Order: sequence, then structure tokens, then C-alpha cells
Amino acid sequence: MDPDFPALGAESPAEELIGIRFRWYAQQARRHRLAYLWLGVVQLAAALLIAVSVALDAPLWFAPSLGGLIALAEGARTLFGLRDTYPTYRRTAEELRNEAWLYAGRAGRYAEAENAAQLLAERVVELSNAETAGWASAVRERNA
Repeated sequence: MDPDFPALGAESPAEELIGIRFRWYAQQARRHRLAYLWLGVVQLAAALLIAVSVALDAPLWFAPSLGGLIALAEGARTLFGLRDTYPTYRRTAEELRNEAWLYAGRAGRYAEAENAAQLLAERVVELSNAETAGWASAVRERNA
């Protein structure tokens, strides 16, 4: 678990749920960020090699092949929505982390709650549903 995530003990299903969801969103954010950056590095390297290949009198097929690689990398970044998904997953993970700290400290909405675990479960589902709705909206806009 993340060192900046409170140890809730998973005494209730809500505490277990927030841990599971936080780990998933944090992991997806890392994966999508790395994929986005890696594909960007591939594009930069290919563009540099195109410039160098002209100076080195490389075979005629070399530069167009690298151009194809650049197009493929950008297509993958766009198709998988890596530019949009990383910040969305990161934001949701941070919202879940903040909610866990409020719950652990019985602060904010949890200070006066009769059933804090029930409220936590509702908040986790609410945050996940908001992220999913945002993702679905982004996909519809991209495909329109």
C-alpha cells in the first residue's frame, strides 16, 4: 500500500473497498503515465533519426518508416486516450486518498456521521462513478 494512505484495517467492507479502488486507480495512473511518456520518447527519437538519416544518406525507405513509427505512436496515444486517462486516474486516486484520511481521522463529513463506514462506501462509489462518467463522456466526444 502507499505510505501516504492510512492503515484502515479493513474492518468493514467500505474500508476494504476504498483500499482496493485506491490501489487500482493509482496503478492505472502510473501505467498510463509511463505509456504516454514512453510513446512520446519513441516519437522524439524517431524524429531525431529522420533528421540524422538525411545527413547520413540512409536508404530511401528509412525515413518514411520512421515517419510511420511516429504516426503509429501518436495513434496509440490517441486511441488509448493516454493524455486524458492519466490525470483522471491520478485525480480519482488522490480523491480516494483524501477521503480515506478524513474517514480515518473522523473529520469532515465523518465527524458527525452515525454510520461512518456506510458514508465511506457511498463516497467511494460516488467518486468511482464520477470518474467512469467522465471517461464515458470523453470517449463519446473523441468518437463524435
